[in-house]
Amino acid sequence: MVSTYSEAGVDIDASEKATEALIAQIKNVGRKGDGEAIKLDNGFAGLVKLGNGALAMCTDGVGSKLLLAEEMDSIHTVGIDCVAMNTNDLICVGAEPLSFVDYVALDKPDEELMAKIGKGLAEGCKQSNCTLSGGETAILPELVHGFDIAGTSVGYVKQEEIIDGTKISEGDVLIGLKSSGPHSNGYTLIRKLFDGDKELGKKLVEPTRIYVKEVMDLIKQVDVHGIAHITGGGLDNISRINDNFQYIIDTPLPVPSVFDWLQEKGNIEDKEMYRTFNMGMGMVIIVDKDDAEKSVSILGEHAKVIGSVGSGKGVSHNAVQYE
Repeated sequence: MVSTYSEAGVDIDASEKATEALIAQIKNVGRKGDGEAIKLDNGFAGLVKLGNGALAMCTDGVGSKLLLAEEMDSIHTVGIDCVAMNTNDLICVGAEPLSFVDYVALDKPDEELMAKIGKGLAEGCKQSNCTLSGGETAILPELVHGFDIAGTSVGYVKQEEIIDGTKISEGDVLIGLKSSGPHSNGYTLIRKLFDGDKELGKKLVEPTRIYVKEVMDLIKQVDVHGIAHITGGGLDNISRINDNFQYIIDTPLPVPSVFDWLQEKGNIEDKEMYRTFNMGMGMVIIVDKDDAEKSVSILGEHAKVIGSVGSGKGVSHNAVQYE
């Protein structure tokens, strides 16, 4: 029985090194003026100058959750996942999503499949209040067995309103936003453990929660210091905002039962769980402590103060210590 993401076939450390190798070859490619890169350390979205504003861009897919969705006859949900993984990243830098384009690769033409994917993409864009402005469909029988889906989203933010984590200071408050489940991460491990239970399967293919509306409402009313989308790498994503502080989570959101099942089924250690999954928190927002109550009120029922910013480095959690 597999008990780590690496044993399931995904080595997070090796993946990070491979990404660094690619970045080393492209980091000096760019232009001046409009389109010039605005460098951020957190990597949730890429930014380029456009007049006094900035275009934010990101691209992502759904990963092997597609295989479980297919098994559960839930293909219509993966389009929502695809949009969510992109637009949730955009808002981490304060950008409002404007447009989305998709890429679908198949081994053969399939009208029914494409209709289901399209239904989900449309719903995801509706929830993100962005335009689905185009896409590409590729038939690649020699490369693809089944199908794959990815997307790219573009947003806009004024340069002076970019959220880059530089305003974070000791004493700031962490607010957690409830996830709908594992979202779209950790499914190589999840599928190794899944035993075919239909009720559990429904929970596992629940679409990724889209946080665009409530977060954009918050940004318009509160000076937000940092935002982290909790995806691959789990809660360690919080340190991506600004790694000069320690993020102390002492009153976390409740962990949904689906994660308890995964941990018990795979005999997975706490540290591995919190490094692989969101553990019930799909997004973490950092604000001044004086804005905490107002922020939770704006964000709604899925929001809760979960901790604070302190001196040191990494993420400190009741269940696990990050370095």
